[in-house]
Amino acid sequence: MSIKKLRKQEKGSKGITLIALVITIIVLLILAAVSIATLIGENGILSKANTAKTETEKAGAKEKVQMTVMSSFDNSGKLDYTQLKTNLDNVEGIDKNTVPSPNITKLPITVTVDDYEVTINGDGSVTVGEGTGGNPTPNPPTSNLPSTEDTKPYLPDDNSEIISNNPETGIIVKDSNNNEWVWIEVPKSIYTDATYNGGTAPTSSEDYEKIESTMQTYASAYRSTWTDTFYSSAQHGFANATEYNNWKNSMLSSVFENGGFYIGRYEVGTETARVSKTDALTTPLIQRDKYPYNFVTCSQAQTLSKQLATGGKQASLMFGIQWDLVLKFIEVKGGKTQAELKTDSSSWGNYGNVSFDIKREQGLYTTSPSTVASWNTTSNYTKPSSGVLLTTGATDRNSALGIYDLAGNVYEWTLEYSTRANSPCANRGGSYNGDGSSYLASDRVGYSTTYANDYIGVRAALW
Repeated sequence: MSIKKLRKQEKGSKGITLIALVITIIVLLILAAVSIATLIGENGILSKANTAKTETEKAGAKEKVQMTVMSSFDNSGKLDYTQLKTNLDNVEGIDKNTVPSPNITKLPITVTVDDYEVTINGDGSVTVGEGTGGNPTPNPPTSNLPSTEDTKPYLPDDNSEIISNNPETGIIVKDSNNNEWVWIEVPKSIYTDATYNGGTAPTSSEDYEKIESTMQTYASAYRSTWTDTFYSSAQHGFANATEYNNWKNSMLSSVFENGGFYIGRYEVGTETARVSKTDALTTPLIQRDKYPYNFVTCSQAQTLSKQLATGGKQASLMFGIQWDLVLKFIEVKGGKTQAELKTDSSSWGNYGNVSFDIKREQGLYTTSPSTVASWNTTSNYTKPSSGVLLTTGATDRNSALGIYDLAGNVYEWTLEYSTRANSPCANRGGSYNGDGSSYLASDRVGYSTTYANDYIGVRAALW
């Protein structure tokens, strides 16, 4: 073979090798791309493995709660809330801050187990939501609500709307049911202040006696001899003293932990005016321009208040200490003097001895609440110095820090025990047919458990 032919053959062999190498590299790249996609793609092995891991964890959290619920039914087949509370506290991996304290009073509730939100529905069924990323929060998000070391306001539920977030003029929110609430600040610093704590600070949110005692001292200007104690089941529907105290303790714990609580911006109202105590109990509303709920007993008032619960919170009539704390809050932040709050509240309340103008088209009034179709509307109305009942929030004159008609219009039942013979049910705030200098925002009036009249209504709290 000639040298020329040999060089030609050698050159051809090199060309074939390069083409094969290029093809091999391309094939390897394709295989690598397929392998990577199979491994880490959207539907890849790792993604599916993570999804499977997440679903397994969620199923595990759900199963823990399901087993807990199943073991909490009594012999009659009814879910025992007391046993459920005990069982939930013992679930492995549960965030105890998300378990209602000190007791469970209603369903649904949502707890966090292994960083997953698990809901026990009203029928006892269990559903599981997304994970919390290892940062469970017992309260809904607090977007744009001012939070300090003294007070940490939260939203009533996940779909709440913030109306005002200024703590100097009133933090006001609207919940998912369009009911409006005002945040009552109770500074957390009072519990470490010897001026109020008697020299011994509460050590935890379950140190109920010290928490209550500190609150009472802080709001002592508005206290009286009447007490937040159980009288009878007819009083407010509590079965016994234990249930009453559990309800109160849950309030004390919440106020202690969060530095405040919510009260209704308006008196509880209704779409249809009530003219008799035999009228049906319709849906309670905390909205402007409603007929103030009246003709209700103290027990009915508590039942109505409970219906306003939302977001896993408890709604209720106010305990006496809460009413005192509201007045203290208005004194500190609202610029009202103690004289305006407890000596004569005529300047900011609807009483029978004061006259003022209502300059708004929606305002309704009546001089005869017991008469059908007696309500009248006017764009400009001068309320005379006589008894005239107004719809909720009829005039800004009768408001403080966004709270309307705390003084006057209708009395509002509380959970206090009046200590008066045959008149254990207490109400406060005065009424439209009373005198602002003798029926005050801080007054306590006792009536029987069956008493219902046109001048006694409802104010709800939420915690």
